[in-house]
Amino acid sequence: MLPLFPLGGVLLPGARMPLQLFEPRYLELAQRLAHEPEDERAFGVIRIRHGHEVGDGAATDLHEIGCEARVDAMALSRGDAGTVVHLVARGARRFRLDGLDEGAGTSFLTGSVTWLDEPADDDPEVTALVARVLAAHARYLETLGARTDPVPAGPREVAYRVAERMVLDPADRQRVLDGADTATRLRTVLSLLGRETAIVDRFSALPTPTDLGGASLN
Repeated sequence: MLPLFPLGGVLLPGARMPLQLFEPRYLELAQRLAHEPEDERAFGVIRIRHGHEVGDGAATDLHEIGCEARVDAMALSRGDAGTVVHLVARGARRFRLDGLDEGAGTSFLTGSVTWLDEPADDDPEVTALVARVLAAHARYLETLGARTDPVPAGPREVAYRVAERMVLDPADRQRVLDGADTATRLRTVLSLLGRETAIVDRFSALPTPTDLGGASLN
């Protein structure tokens, strides 16, 4: 069983996500995490399909694929607005949500999950796809007028790191997370790069940030 943190955004493996928790149910989650050994502090971030992150009746209609979030740091602050837990997590393993545990006895959601194994990168296309994605990413950044820094990642992480650097709708990030293997994710990111570069090039319009993995207030 895995504690769940439904969000409107998407956490990708290897990505950093700062969170500010103040809803009672997530303060309960933070308390539970604080009592775990540091190397076992983890929960699942999963995208909401319909509904809202906060408030009564918050969404339980969730996407199937989520990402484990491992806690790097936690800090508590108290003020006029009440208690706030500042938490920094990093994406780790992907999982499939098999169902919600209605008998968990917690105010936050708990899910039954299956951890998704990463197939061996023996697809002969992977090396070529990595080169194509990195070249397309460089063109995308040049079109935006941004600096073309290297992407420090192995073949398995390239799709995640490039998607993390792009301005994408959460639905597109979910498509990347859903990819069953490295080659599939690389093809998805290559398609997204082509689409976004064409839009900027044709309309001279810079993308508007929608979900850059910043702090989420809950």
